Amino acid sequence: MEKRTRVVATFIMAVLLVMILYNFTDWFSKTTGYLVKDSPENDLARCLAKDGAELYGSKTCPDCRKQKETFGEIAFDFLNYIECSSNPAECSELKSLPAWNISGNIHYGVKNLDELRILSGCGYK
Repeated sequence: MEKRTRVVATFIMAVLLVMILYNFTDWFSKTTGYLVKDSPENDLARCLAKDGAELYGSKTCPDCRKQKETFGEIAFDFLNYIECSSNPAECSELKSLPAWNISGNIHYGVKNLDELRILSGCGYK
């Protein structure tokens, strides 16, 4: 009976520890990328990707680098990004870079997070 009591006590302690970590830190969201305390950049990038928005850019484009910096490395990885130097056929119709395809409409130039929220409706649904 003592062994079973120790096992149950250990299990309860482990559950309590996870609950404390979940409630009082952002460990869970940083580890899994879900739920509480995610960055606004990550939330927006996920929403844009889910809605099918695409960002067209090039490694040699200074404004494209600025657009990437707007999101940061982690959030940028969530986006549907088309590298035009690797896929010139997909970018042949574009007038300039960076370019966003949001709901079938092309938007040129560097956009801040608020502009992208408005254009996409992400965060306003």
